[in-house]
Parts: sequence; C-alpha cells; structure tokens
Amino acid sequence: MDLRPWEKELLSLIQRDFPLQPRPYKQLAETLGVAEEEVLESLSRLKSSGLIRLIGAIFQPSAVGYRSTLAALSVPEAKVEQAAALINAYPGVSHNYLRNHRFNLWFTVAVPPGKEPEVKVQEFANRTGARDYLFLPIVKTFKIAVILDVEASGGPSDPKTTTTETRFVLAPEEIRLARAVQEDLPLVSRPFAQVAQEINKTEAEILGWIKKMLSRGVIRRFAALLRHTRAGFTGNAMLAWRCPEEKLDLIGPRFAALAEVSHCYQRRSYPHWPYNLYTMIHGRNQGDCSAVIEEMIRLSGLKPPLVLYSLKEFKKSRLKLFWDEPR
Repeated sequence: MDLRPWEKELLSLIQRDFPLQPRPYKQLAETLGVAEEEVLESLSRLKSSGLIRLIGAIFQPSAVGYRSTLAALSVPEAKVEQAAALINAYPGVSHNYLRNHRFNLWFTVAVPPGKEPEVKVQEFANRTGARDYLFLPIVKTFKIAVILDVEASGGPSDPKTTTTETRFVLAPEEIRLARAVQEDLPLVSRPFAQVAQEINKTEAEILGWIKKMLSRGVIRRFAALLRHTRAGFTGNAMLAWRCPEEKLDLIGPRFAALAEVSHCYQRRSYPHWPYNLYTMIHGRNQGDCSAVIEEMIRLSGLKPPLVLYSLKEFKKSRLKLFWDEPR
C-alpha cells in the first residue's frame, strides 16, 4: 500500500519505542511534525488494511511460568484442515503453518504453569490422527523479534527488548492488568486512561505497572506488531540446520546478526531428527530468501539447511496469557 514518508517513519517508531506516556499519539505527532489527528487517522487506516496487527504489551511467557515449544505433526493430507482447526482452538497456540515436509503442520504452543508442553503436543497428535510428531523446545535463544523497515531498500532489524530468567508470580490484580495491556491499545487521545477505566485503575497505575514489568523483563517490549506480508516481505522460510555442538555459540550469534534473520534458536534434537539450530528468515520475495541462505552457508561453513517454506498460514496471532485464570 502507498505510504506517505512520515507514515513510514511512524511505523518504525511504534515498533521500536512506543511512547509510554498519557498522550502517546501526540508525542509521535510532535516527533513527526504532523497533527495528532493525522497520526490517529493513519493508524486506524493501517490497522484496517491489516498492515498493523496490534499495539500492546508483548510478554515473556516464561517469566510468569508459562512453558512453550515449537512442534510439528505428520498428518495425512486429507486430515490437514481438520487437524489445523483442532490445534488452533487451543488458546496457547499462536502460530500454525502448513510446510513442505512430511512433518507438515508446524505450530508453537504454550501451556500454563504446572502443565507440560509435550503432553499437549502428544494430545494434539492423538486427536488429529498424526502419524508422528516432533517436540522441539528451545535450548538457547540467540535472537527473537524483529523490526520491519517498510522503506523499499530496508530490511528487518532488531528492536529493543528486555528478558529475564527469573520467574514472577503475579497477584490477581496484576493478572487483571496484564490481561488489559496485552490487548490492542485504543486509538484515542488518552488510550491508557481508557484502558485504566475499564479495570477501575488510574492512568498512572497502568503506565507505572507497564514500566515496572518492562524493567523486570516480564514484558519484553510495548510496541506495534506488523504483518510481514503486508509490509512487503512476502518471502519467508524456516531453516533447520545441523550444527556441531561446539560451534553453536559461534554460529548462532553470527546468524542472529543478519538483518534478514528474525528468530534464531538452538532447539532439542534427536537421532532421527538431527537439526538443532533454527532460523526464520524474511525477504521481499523467495529469491531474496535463497540469497540469504547462500550467505548463511558461506558465513557458517555448515551444510545446506532443511528449508521449510510456508504453504499455508492457519493461524498467526500474538500469544495472550492468563486465559486459564479466573476472571
């Protein structure tokens, strides 16, 4: 879609450093040299078009006791649609894709504190009639999240994020706050005041709590999320690499430093599935992705990866926590 120059800068700002103050859209307008009303109108249009998925708090699930994993099922072709619908119905599933492999359904799933993610994956396998499944939890994170540069010459880049290895137990009132701030921020002059009113809090309490959770790493960032395809990045692939254990800490950061790589993880491997390093890459077309893969092979000295292209998107949403808690 056609964007005015200041709108391209706006998209960059709200992904990188959304203003946590009573009138954030006014602050953005002043930075861009336009009126607050223009910013609000533009964001409304960009949300309606599907380019902006949402603006809100992005939590670190593990910081509040949730456990997550990547998983894949080998589902008979005739059952794929039915299986995808069953998996999508679970609130802890945020992404679900059909990919070009005998393990054809790939999804991420999170479970509440005290639950085991592999048990949930096994349940999905049993209920969908899958012939086999892969349970691929993270061993080490090298890179997570990405900023999409909508300039024609731009590419993905790293956002500011905070993470923690500490687990926090949120009180019931804090869970109410978390539920509120992980929803899409209203497009009104004082959005945090509107959120606060809905849960009988003050604007200052909402903003103060978000900043506190950011400082602790419970919230990774407060920002806008864009849809890659609507931002012009129609090429994307998951790459599964076989990397010698002793080279993971060398090659993982090397891959993570590439602008086209949005996610990079070490994951559990098995004798029958030897891939232990996973990267998500994005380009403006599949040709861009092929060029990135060649560069990654050159940089790492590794054998060519297993390239898993997305054939169909069954689900892509931001994980919302505390669905299991009483309201």
